[in-house]
Amino acid sequence: MDPEKKTEAPLVLEAIPGSKTSQENADAEFGYIEVSDEVISIVASLAACEVAGVVDMSTGFREGISKLLGKSNLAKGVRVKVEPGHTVSLFVYVIVEYGTCIPEIGLKIQEKVKEAVETMTEYEVNYVDVHIEGVALRRRSQLELSLENEDGPLVSDSDLDS
Repeated sequence: MDPEKKTEAPLVLEAIPGSKTSQENADAEFGYIEVSDEVISIVASLAACEVAGVVDMSTGFREGISKLLGKSNLAKGVRVKVEPGHTVSLFVYVIVEYGTCIPEIGLKIQEKVKEAVETMTEYEVNYVDVHIEGVALRRRSQLELSLENEDGPLVSDSDLDS
């Protein structure tokens, strides 16, 4: 390593939670911090997927082509509209589990997405529009499938003797 070049640890800006001026103070003192639309989409998509009853995010034509080409898109199912004044509006497209209460899931998605985006980005969320694009059966886990296996017991008699 060249002794002339000094390496410094990267500067980490910490914002005071709930402070509306923390971003402006950081801009004035250290420079500009920009959060891309795609990052906001990813945060919103992951938050929506955490809601019980959400089977998947709905993908549009463009995202469907990406999936066919083997490219995964963590931001799928979310459209972001950035507005003046550090605010965003979000459009979330989901597929819900059959047998669940759709309005209740929609409300939970709105709450979870709004909280996640505001907490992680310090952008104010004007609204979260939830579009239910479909209903599907939830995919069964490996454990559920193994419990339903009709080929025999999960534990053999020889395993119980040891």
